[in-house]
Amino acid sequence: MPTRPPAPGSSPFVPVTVVHEGVALDVTLPSGLPVVEILPVLAERLGGLGPDALAYGLCLARSAGAPLDPSRSLEGQQVTAGTMLTLEQRLMDTEPRYDDLVEAVAVAVSQQQTAWQPRDAASMSIAATCVLFITGGFMLMQLNPSDWFVPLSAGIATAILCLATYAIAQAKVKGAWAVAITAGVLSGMTFYAGAQGAPMGWRLVMTGAGAAAALCVCGPALGEARPMIGGPLLVCLALVGTACGSALLGYSLPSVAAIVCALAASVSLLAPWVSLASVPMVISLPEQPMGYHRAESDYRDSPSLTARVMSMQGLVLSVRVACSVIVLACTPILASSGADGVILVAVIAAAGMLGTRAVRSKADVAAGVVGGMLILAALVLVVTVHYPEFITIVVVVSGVIGLTILVLNVLGPSYRPRLARAADALEIIAIASIGPLTALVVGVL
Repeated sequence: MPTRPPAPGSSPFVPVTVVHEGVALDVTLPSGLPVVEILPVLAERLGGLGPDALAYGLCLARSAGAPLDPSRSLEGQQVTAGTMLTLEQRLMDTEPRYDDLVEAVAVAVSQQQTAWQPRDAASMSIAATCVLFITGGFMLMQLNPSDWFVPLSAGIATAILCLATYAIAQAKVKGAWAVAITAGVLSGMTFYAGAQGAPMGWRLVMTGAGAAAALCVCGPALGEARPMIGGPLLVCLALVGTACGSALLGYSLPSVAAIVCALAASVSLLAPWVSLASVPMVISLPEQPMGYHRAESDYRDSPSLTARVMSMQGLVLSVRVACSVIVLACTPILASSGADGVILVAVIAAAGMLGTRAVRSKADVAAGVVGGMLILAALVLVVTVHYPEFITIVVVVSGVIGLTILVLNVLGPSYRPRLARAADALEIIAIASIGPLTALVVGVL
């Protein structure tokens, strides 16, 4: 748009006051030039040429907030002498402007993607090490158990991983708990390969005890991540309890598996409340009446309350995953025992998934829901293998459950209060049914 020359008798310059980030500057600007030609020099004088300004642009606005048209002159917009203008950055929610395509792609990637950091490389190395060691341990178990090479190799690997746990913790690198759990797994393999006796007897007892011993050895090095080994210790306890109940005390394996699953479900449901009660807090009372004396406590708020809450959240997540693993391992045993075992596993999975509605953490919700879905999937597979006549019923029930979940998530908010009350009732019924169903499987009822 061509610039209109100043009217006869008008001045080619106009004195104004420009304000930018609280700094006012009295300047004399050309009245006949477009505003867009004045902005660069004016922004440089006021120190407004930052990265955001270069990407989104600047504009001059009147004191009332109305921006000036950058293609028109000051005179053409009735900017008179003494007018107060504001140098502002354009809104950042608008699409930024770039000089070239490479810059646009680089900015978009930096804003939408998380850059790879050195700590990510360390975490990846720890994960790869754990996977390789566990894979090697399972390959060792395929050899002759009576060969001395198997327990010796697994024991050496356990010692290496225990030392690596302390080294990683000393280097202040996150992920030492994963190495400690891997050491526990290999320690269990060591004792299982080196012990003598029936697989479900003393060998299983020694497996759980050996894994727990390795976890306890690595525990002091974990620091704030120590609660993460709570779940693996629970698995070790389940192994020892299953072996003692079935092989040493003489109870049937389905009965022992039912008791172990019921206890695991109870621990998983109670874990958030136990962790909440494990976080001590100091309550500051108001000024007390004259003569009232409150004994001083030795408690000191160290570490911070937030750190303790987060460590307890790790304990809850670890316990949830461990309980899901325990129930998943017992699913084939219970499903093959009869209808009572099938219903017990289904009720435990449903209670675990419904219980996540009161959980805020995404990780806890994912652990509960994914664990329950895996348990139900394993239950369906076992039922179809042992009871082929029920395949049609299982397929229909699975489809109904899938459609129900889909409908519940796409319904409008007006239906959700009633659905929440129905889910609460189902959760209470499921939790209350675990005990009687366990008694039916055991044979007490």
